[in-house]
Amino acid sequence: MDLGVFGAAIVAAFVVERLVAALITPVYEHTGWDRFSLIYVAWGIGSALAWATGLNALPVFAAAPVVGRILTCMVVGLGSSFIYDLVDKTPSQP
Repeated sequence: MDLGVFGAAIVAAFVVERLVAALITPVYEHTGWDRFSLIYVAWGIGSALAWATGLNALPVFAAAPVVGRILTCMVVGLGSSFIYDLVDKTPSQP
């Protein structure tokens, strides 16, 4: 895993999360729309941002780098809490 790109993915996920909270959530609250669909809005924005910047935190897919980019887009779109949950699952020491 490329830690520099992974750090950029974390920053992008955090920025997307904060932008959705500041700009789109108030629209949902004002109009009375179901807030459940906000995750899909954030996922779309995050994925578009990660794809446009060419982030690929998973270079292990050398034969098909587009797979690494797609997975990175999905992770960025799901937000920084998802990334924290993903990284926090380290094995415990005996």
